[in-house]
Amino acid sequence: MPKGKKKGKYEHRRTELPYSSDEDAGIDMTNDNYSETSGQSDLRSHDDAENEIQEKLEEKVLEIIDALSARANAARAAALVALRNALQRRYLAHLLSGQRVTLAEHITKALRRGKDGEKKAAAAVAPLLALQIGEEGTEEFMSEVRPALFAAATDKTASLDTRTECCSSLAVLCYLLEEDLNEILEVMKMFETIFSGSYLKGDGSVKVSGAAVEEGSWHAAALDGWALLLALLDGRHAADTLRDRPPSFTRLAELLDACSLDVRLAAGGALAAAHERAAHGDADGHVAWDEPAATPRLVLLARDSHKYRAKRDRKLQRATFRDILKYFEDGEIDEERVRVGTETLCVDSWAARAAYSALAASLGAGLALLAPHVAALRTALGLPPAAPHAAPRAKLNKLQRHLQNTAACKARTLARNKSRDKRSAALAL
Repeated sequence: MPKGKKKGKYEHRRTELPYSSDEDAGIDMTNDNYSETSGQSDLRSHDDAENEIQEKLEEKVLEIIDALSARANAARAAALVALRNALQRRYLAHLLSGQRVTLAEHITKALRRGKDGEKKAAAAVAPLLALQIGEEGTEEFMSEVRPALFAAATDKTASLDTRTECCSSLAVLCYLLEEDLNEILEVMKMFETIFSGSYLKGDGSVKVSGAAVEEGSWHAAALDGWALLLALLDGRHAADTLRDRPPSFTRLAELLDACSLDVRLAAGGALAAAHERAAHGDADGHVAWDEPAATPRLVLLARDSHKYRAKRDRKLQRATFRDILKYFEDGEIDEERVRVGTETLCVDSWAARAAYSALAASLGAGLALLAPHVAALRTALGLPPAAPHAAPRAKLNKLQRHLQNTAACKARTLARNKSRDKRSAALAL
């Protein structure tokens, strides 16, 4: 700690003792100039520290963007992971807006030509990038990245983890930023072709092959994505889609018997979200689905106690399906309140649950970071429009900050000396 700062600290402690006697003598020991100068100096020091952190991070991000052109696949994958970590820590729209074309090209190239690690990292960072490059470049970014994610999600040569990540990212991107209804329906159709692998066999038996078990997470991500995008359709369109296009309610109910826990949980949530959405657009006030056949399955899943399942899996399944069964039997949904930064989000529907779960999983810490800045994200979360931000203060270079700190230190020293002289005169009396 600097010598002058340490001295001021101990002097302040000494001046606290004689306050009462000096006040009785009628001497004003307060020094507004000292307090104001010190407060302004501390504020400047805090701002300077924040500016330095921001500058270092921006320099690091620019280095990471340069590393996306590395020749080694592992180096590019590591750069994508580092970029995602940086975007979860700071809002960098002013920096990335000038790099949007370069970034879109890197993400698209990684998804189309990269190996598994690079593809997965590119898919994971895509939603964060789309929200941080600014609204002006969103449409162009989506036009390049969406087809690449679409192809990677169904690429059988990629690993299941990579395909799962691509499905989740594609669903979040379309949910937040896609405005073309035909594109949304096309993505939903692709998701249905993926999770159809978990449908029952023609004889009504469950698929228990090794592939069905291994692909459970992939099928569940596609099913979650389908349920998320269904919320973008209005009630009548959703009801017509469930009636005229696959999957029907009967097909969704079949997934409740899948051998994968992930698929069963996703099927329960998708069934509740589909029923909730379609009920708003049904002219007769009810939804045509096979409720007598599906309800007993929900009861069994809510009370499942088979010992051949892991204890954690049983607890998770029972807790999830108790809520789903309560919705179908009583029409009730437990309201939840979730903190997003400094704001509170009310989750009171199955569509809201699906949206929050998908966004939290995809954006991570970036959800609270981006919520005050991105209008599309606030709309998706059901938050009110954000208040306009004040214009950012002009940044000072290092020399200007040094001169400013020197002047503040000199003013603080003069104020301390002036206060010391007043105290000496008071004590002499």
